[in-house]
Amino acid sequence: MNAHRWTTLLAACWSATTAMLGLWWTLQPSAYLLGGGGTGSPPLAFEFPPAWLLLIGTGGIAVTLGLRTRRCSKSLRWALLTTAAGIAGLCLAVSGYMPLLALAYALAFSGPPALVAALLARAFRLGIKGTSAMVGTPVAAGLLLAITIMVAKGAHWTLLAVAGCLVWLALAVTSYRVNHGRCAACGRPGAAWTRPESAARWGRRITIIAALMPLPYGLARLTWFTPWPVAFPEGAGWGIWITGVLLGFASEGGALLTRGLIRPWGEVWPRWVPALHGRSIPVAVPTFAALTASVMLVQLTVYFAGTIANGEINLLVIVAFVPLSLWGPLLAGAAMAYYYRRRQACSHCAEKPLHQADLALSA
Repeated sequence: MNAHRWTTLLAACWSATTAMLGLWWTLQPSAYLLGGGGTGSPPLAFEFPPAWLLLIGTGGIAVTLGLRTRRCSKSLRWALLTTAAGIAGLCLAVSGYMPLLALAYALAFSGPPALVAALLARAFRLGIKGTSAMVGTPVAAGLLLAITIMVAKGAHWTLLAVAGCLVWLALAVTSYRVNHGRCAACGRPGAAWTRPESAARWGRRITIIAALMPLPYGLARLTWFTPWPVAFPEGAGWGIWITGVLLGFASEGGALLTRGLIRPWGEVWPRWVPALHGRSIPVAVPTFAALTASVMLVQLTVYFAGTIANGEINLLVIVAFVPLSLWGPLLAGAAMAYYYRRRQACSHCAEKPLHQADLALSA
């Protein structure tokens, strides 16, 4: 099954799930699927009636069926492609900032234990299975913490919106490639800016800029170590202090990982990584992780755009949070540059990467 079929199938499943939830909510209005029913702020960025959920689901099924058939005219296919991109944008807009907040807390609390576990695994020379068990345990605990936060806040339904954004964005990309007669999996033959040498040039610039964006926020949090803490809540206890400091370390770690997209240790596991050091890093691993993180961070971009539009702005927002809100779009560009620079021969089309073709000609 090729990439376009996979994305179409996933979008159809998401649409069917959304339609069934909308139908259930329509028949049982007391269920209030979007949260606790007036017991606090809604988990989504804004509320909408159950009929909208049913309409989005059924409309999504129609779009996926239209994109799968080969009898559509070119203009209709472009209309369906635009609709798919619109659904992805709608899912992003309504998801709010709660998924990003939960993920940030999970990474902040699971990152230090995972680092300690990795160092112990290297010290005791554990194999891949032992290292995976030691490092995977705190990571799994962090994900469980994120899910717990989402459920406790009544925002678990926003995960459906985040999943919809990822699925419909992938469908829009593969459909765009198919409409242009390109490979749905790799996008070849692409424009000149997607070639490895070109992606290496513009990707380096955008990656460096992206890596700088979370630094002001992280430094502001790390000032809580000093007698002059920035934005420390008055009267807050040790719990708030520990959480803020961990979030600061998480943002600085994110900046370091962003930088890794253009460093050698972003292509080959470095020697300090237990069990995997010296092995090539699969292209899909950093690309998928960075793109998923960028989608989550774009939620912060949307949130702060609304905050600034409402006039709720001060020096701290300008210095720390505005750069942080730009991290998501820039990280997406850095991830795409990494992918275009390192992508290998595609199993779905006959075209080879440019550097491999040059080697074959010279031989």
